Amino acid sequence: MKEESQLPSLTVDQMEVLRRFALFDASAEEMRRSLAGVFDFNFDKKVPEGYSLYRTANTHFRVPEPGILVTRKHIENALELKRFDLITERDLVVWATVLLMNDAYALDPADEDLIAEWLNDISLNLNAS
Repeated sequence: MKEESQLPSLTVDQMEVLRRFALFDASAEEMRRSLAGVFDFNFDKKVPEGYSLYRTANTHFRVPEPGILVTRKHIENALELKRFDLITERDLVVWATVLLMNDAYALDPADEDLIAEWLNDISLNLNAS
């Protein structure tokens, strides 16, 4: 395993795709293509016996400083999109899980506990199928 100082930094374009993903302006597939080689995730793996969920993510980049700030507005926007059926429940689950598992994102310190709770609830309690 490489030390973080040996990992590549995210490019300006990659950071922009991550910002857009947080706003639902970029799809999970667009993000996957943009971050190929530095961030991969799999939410479709076969679930081992005894587990209800099995999701993996691997980061191979230097954590950006500052990170991309995730705020209450991001959650409000996502829930509004779902309420109007502009995104699927699976889209919402993938979105929340990526925000939690990708080290480029940072939760707004003013609402960190609330944001973490909402993202975890969405990620773990909604149907991703």
